[in-house]
Amino acid sequence: MIKLLSIRNLLLIDEIDLSLGEGLCVLTGETGAGKSMILDSLNLITGERAKSGLRPESGKVLSISALVDVDSFVFVKSKLNELGINYDNEILVKRIISDDGRSKCFINENLVTSGTLKLLFNDIIEIHSQFSEQGLLDTSTHINILDDFGAHHKNLNRLNSLWSDFTEAKKELESLNEEKKNQEEMKESIKYDLSELKTLNPVANEFQDLLNKKIVLQNSAKITETLNFVTNTFNSENPPGIEALFARVLKSLKGIEQLLDDNSKKDIESLNSIFLETKEVSSNINNLMNQDFNINKLEEIEDRVQLYKKISKKHNLNEDNLVDLFESLNTQLEKVTNFDEVLIKKEKLCKEKKEKYFKMAEEISQLRKNSAQSLDRDINKELPALKLENAKFQTFIESSEPNSSGIDKITFKIQTNPKSEMGSIKNISSGGELCRFALAIKVIAQKKNQTVMVFDEVDSGIGGAVSSAVGERLKNLGGSRQVIVVTHSPQVAAYGNDHFVVKKINKGQDTKINVMKINFEEKIKEVARMLSGKMITEEAIEAAKKLIEN
Repeated sequence: MIKLLSIRNLLLIDEIDLSLGEGLCVLTGETGAGKSMILDSLNLITGERAKSGLRPESGKVLSISALVDVDSFVFVKSKLNELGINYDNEILVKRIISDDGRSKCFINENLVTSGTLKLLFNDIIEIHSQFSEQGLLDTSTHINILDDFGAHHKNLNRLNSLWSDFTEAKKELESLNEEKKNQEEMKESIKYDLSELKTLNPVANEFQDLLNKKIVLQNSAKITETLNFVTNTFNSENPPGIEALFARVLKSLKGIEQLLDDNSKKDIESLNSIFLETKEVSSNINNLMNQDFNINKLEEIEDRVQLYKKISKKHNLNEDNLVDLFESLNTQLEKVTNFDEVLIKKEKLCKEKKEKYFKMAEEISQLRKNSAQSLDRDINKELPALKLENAKFQTFIESSEPNSSGIDKITFKIQTNPKSEMGSIKNISSGGELCRFALAIKVIAQKKNQTVMVFDEVDSGIGGAVSSAVGERLKNLGGSRQVIVVTHSPQVAAYGNDHFVVKKINKGQDTKINVMKINFEEKIKEVARMLSGKMITEEAIEAAKKLIEN
């Protein structure tokens, strides 16, 4: 409920603070007194777009503040938690509009968007008037009204859970199909890369070997010439080569070894070691000479080197790492999931969840059809007492796309006279008729709802017993929530718990609007004024007392 409403610099209002209580709050005043400005302030605080005519005077700031009790609004508290706004069962909502039309919104001093205000206040307040876009004119609310009437909440909670399960399973299935597609593409890519690597068949450390062989073959003529010279130098017999000379020298020294000192003997041993090493080097060079220096192999080696470079560049790797890549790709190919079996299980699970959802949705749809018949019957019984005896109310249930609320689209339609067709509620031209239809629907359908209800022109075109019936129903509706009504009817005003009088006050050439909460004695006088006009007679006073007492 709205506990306090503060208005600053709204057209003819300089400064007004309204303390609102529970139950039925009525606002009365002469025609043109400015009651519509109170409704304008409520529209602004709910996040509605500000009309250009509401901009404050130059140098001033329009400010609307409301202290709102949100203890009964689960959705609102959930959103506040999501927004990270601290609260203690109450929130202070403020909207300011500067003289250039710029608007700022705050909740407990936290800056929020007008869209956030609109989202929260959709749950907190409904404004019923000819020009309001809230309440019954928003057909998306009709399904909630029917479900409140039918008390389908437990089933709807179950349906919502089943819908979440189904949509989650469906999302997982779609994701799995997409993953399968990606895996198939990956599989083909891995196969192609492997085919390239199989063509190369990389060997550890081979690339450097190939480069070395390439260099050798490119210089094979020079190498062969040099090796021939070296071999001849080592192994020549005539003239004698290095090996023969070494052998002769050692043989001569061995002949006199026993005649020499120890140092000389050691030198002979060292020379013998050098001779053996020389023979080994000579042998190695001879073996090197036996290698294949076929220049025709150069092209084959060059092709293999280029293939190494091409594949390593493609994968952004060093050539020596291609062996590891080959093993890694083979491992990946083995691990690529076979999705067929997984998909079959997931499709089965998704189908089961879908069937459970639709089974519950069908049950709720049938419950709604049963509830719709009772709702139509009860509301149509209410209409004559509200001077809508020629009107007819009917709930239409059509199929809709499946969602968390089920498979139904609910629309309330009205027939204002027997010769007209059933049509949308928004086609009702009279604001008073619209408010009375809303009153009938709310009294019948939403007894446990806590939404604040605001009615404008609810008494338009009616009087006497009908006005009294409207007042009684507003009073009953106020038993479970706060109801704010702008009225010209003394019969309606008599039922109010809190009563506010809106007056225009002339101060010199300035005209300002004042709103005053009146006590019981003042209430009698205001109802008497509404009964008799400007001249309040004793008869009007007595009639007002009787109305209020009754």
